[in-house]
Amino acid sequence: MIVCICNNINSSTIKATVKQGACSVEDVKNTTGATSCCGKCQFKVNVLVNDTLSELNYPQQATQS
Repeated sequence: MIVCICNNINSSTIKATVKQGACSVEDVKNTTGATSCCGKCQFKVNVLVNDTLSELNYPQQATQS
């Protein structure tokens, strides 16, 4: 599912980025570009980051910036 329309970033890319070490929306933004344009996807990116961190049993560190 496309999450960031501006940069054509899908949920699989965001989840993979978290699994590779990103632990915040800012980390995902810096790695993928998601949330860097209009910002409308920021809430969904935050949810995906938190959900993926939970799946990996990491403390939820994602914050909206």
